[in-house]
Amino acid sequence: MTENAMFNKIIKALLTDYSSIYYVDARTGGYTWFSGNPEFNSLNIERNGEDFFASMKRDAEQVVFPEDLHIFTGDLQKENLMAAMKDETIQHVEYRLVIDGKPVWHALRIIKGLSGSDDDDYFILGVKNIDKQVKARISAEKTRRDKEILNHIAESLAEDYETIYYIDVNTGAYSDFSPNESYTAMNIEENWTDFFSDTLKNAEKLVHPDDRDFAMSLYSRDALLQKLEGRNSFSYRYRVMVNGEYRYFAFYVLRTMDDTHLVLCVKDVSTEMTAETQRIRNQKVSITYSQIAESLAAKYDVIYYVNTEDGRYAGFVLNPIYGKLEMQEEGDDFFTEADRNMKRIVHHRDRERVRTALQKDSLISALSHRKQFSMDYRLVVDGEIKYTRLSATRSSDREHFIIGVENIDDEVQKEKEFQKALNSEKELARRDGLTGVKNKTAFSELEHSIQNNINSGLDYLPFALVVCDINGLKEINDTEGHVTGDEYIKASSQLISDSFKNSPVFRIGGDEFVVFVRGDDFTERYNLLEKFKKVVAGNIGKKGAPVIASGMAEFVPGKDHAMSEIFQRADTQMYADKRRLKE
Repeated sequence: MTENAMFNKIIKALLTDYSSIYYVDARTGGYTWFSGNPEFNSLNIERNGEDFFASMKRDAEQVVFPEDLHIFTGDLQKENLMAAMKDETIQHVEYRLVIDGKPVWHALRIIKGLSGSDDDDYFILGVKNIDKQVKARISAEKTRRDKEILNHIAESLAEDYETIYYIDVNTGAYSDFSPNESYTAMNIEENWTDFFSDTLKNAEKLVHPDDRDFAMSLYSRDALLQKLEGRNSFSYRYRVMVNGEYRYFAFYVLRTMDDTHLVLCVKDVSTEMTAETQRIRNQKVSITYSQIAESLAAKYDVIYYVNTEDGRYAGFVLNPIYGKLEMQEEGDDFFTEADRNMKRIVHHRDRERVRTALQKDSLISALSHRKQFSMDYRLVVDGEIKYTRLSATRSSDREHFIIGVENIDDEVQKEKEFQKALNSEKELARRDGLTGVKNKTAFSELEHSIQNNINSGLDYLPFALVVCDINGLKEINDTEGHVTGDEYIKASSQLISDSFKNSPVFRIGGDEFVVFVRGDDFTERYNLLEKFKKVVAGNIGKKGAPVIASGMAEFVPGKDHAMSEIFQRADTQMYADKRRLKE
């Protein structure tokens, strides 16, 4: 076999792996192009030529992806290539060609050879399409990175609980994760095969007697599924015996996306409810957190994973088809972009409050002594107001914020429906005949409804109570008669109603009123009360003008366990105001 024939066989063998091969004289730049497919020429240069480097630079500008052009116009030019490569060495370069308007990855393998004489150095360049391999590699890296972020989200969401149960809906078999010392001290009986049976036994033994019937009514498969019908989660709380004392525990039940399991999160909330600070958490991680993360995150429309140092972020949404958290967007500065967007979509009355809360330093400060920070505000989307809740936590690595945003329009709508119900035909029996405001019966029903929600551990929208007492009514009745006294009561009722126009007013005694301050009135409560007191102060000494003492107290979640506690604080403030007015 001749040397030329052997050379051709070697070239053909190489061309099974490479789409093109170039032989370049390193001294003169002359070159020859070989290809198994004569129509393929990735760099679009001639079959033979006198200056490979000039031809490559010229034609690369036409076909190489702009970001990779420097490789051919700089790195692979003769002087740079000669300096970078020693004799009989190999260099591997990856770059993109623009084919049909799209970047396609290729690899260029360069061999610098020496034939044995000083004037016969050469290069051999092989071109190969590696688009599938590179895209597979990029996809694998993205999957790995997404998985790492998901684990951080799961760890952070799960860290807030004493234990998490993972329950098979069909069989009742279950596992638990993250039990801490206080939970272990309860001596929970567990056989891992029937969650519902085990939990009923433990509830009968450990739950506070006043809460026992309520707790035991929950722990059947049908009861839990019925509670979850039409929603992804629900919560409740009751007292459990731990180390000889009853402590409040909150329970959050969530449905997994495959509908075959329930996730039950158990949280000791006694420290929050009694202002104590001790909380022990020893977390045991023995399964992948993806399923739990997706269940815990199901109530959010989007979750942002934000670097606390530089503000870089990724936004995740729950895919409704696959039930998986998927990355939706990425950015370089969450805080700058949030500030820019809130000018466009946040309601003007909430904008400054949201802007202040969504500063990096504000979030760090808010989360320095608590696990979670939350805030309700309004968005204006296509001219319509959408009620929104933002919740923020720190990740377990303390290097990220995890910020969840959820639509709470349904929750607000339920509140509006409640207000509408108060104005229905049945309200006629709950109206005060003299003033037209709501009567003591209506207030008792409202008090009972709110107390049930507090007892059940359900979140309640913020509210305050303003207790009012009319000054001088007895003296007017005694000196001017009850007709004049009734007119004085009606004038007082009108002043209270005009001052709190968006809140229901209740007459609960002859000269005593209560205002249930909600919504926009709650936001402006201090200003409204101050204006009310100024009007009252101006009425002193004017015949027939109502003088009314008042006091206000707000509902404090986690601290207030009964409506009577809030009423008592407001009543105390009212009596202090009454003494001031008399003085």
